[in-house]
Amino acid sequence: MSPRIGLFAPCLLGACVGLFVTLLLPVKTEAQECFETHNVEITHVFNPGDVYVKPGECVRFVNVHSIEHSAVGLEREFNSGILMPGSTSTLRFDEPTVIPYTCGVHPPMVGVIVVSDDSGPFSNNNVAVELEASPERGNPISGRRVFNKCKVCHLLEKDGIHRIGPNLYGVFGRTSGTVAGYKFSRAMREAGITWNRETLSLYLRKPKNYIPGTKMAFVGLNDPGDVQDVISYIRKFMD
Repeated sequence: MSPRIGLFAPCLLGACVGLFVTLLLPVKTEAQECFETHNVEITHVFNPGDVYVKPGECVRFVNVHSIEHSAVGLEREFNSGILMPGSTSTLRFDEPTVIPYTCGVHPPMVGVIVVSDDSGPFSNNNVAVELEASPERGNPISGRRVFNKCKVCHLLEKDGIHRIGPNLYGVFGRTSGTVAGYKFSRAMREAGITWNRETLSLYLRKPKNYIPGTKMAFVGLNDPGDVQDVISYIRKFMD
């Protein structure tokens, strides 16, 4: 039976919402051979973490929760299909890449799968990106990886659309709640904050503490280094 046809069975059990989300993405079949397999357990509400593998290694998603879940790449790179309680999906990754992923049934929490080897373009010693090192605090190269957690809600594109959150292109120097075409919370509009490294640092650590009433669901970045890295990355996107 075709993987796509087989996915219609859960719809009869009330899983239509999650089904239609995952049907938008191509199904990647179970891996036959893996040099090594890394387990990612899905417990309670799926909160994806970062997974680091080498080319030829696999990621096995294991649903140990009592309800269905799925694991899908944000840009259609892979799709585990619907994972019923107790089921697994093993996917092999052969090329160096960085893939943000989420649960197709319960977005928008996002994790990252990093596929790299010692000589590949995503290794620590040979990062193939167009960004130059920043003289400021924070590393924009590392910040790009951190921003993968933000991509489900925000773009960094000139004249780009808004997603769940506003487009962040040109956010440096902008007053909070003022970008055209996005419906901000009253708290954000009335905060009157000018976004710079200091104010973004405070906001990204604890959004709801810094601006009570903000509608951003993200709880914040715990690692101060990640905060500075992602700010350095975001700052590259401005006129």
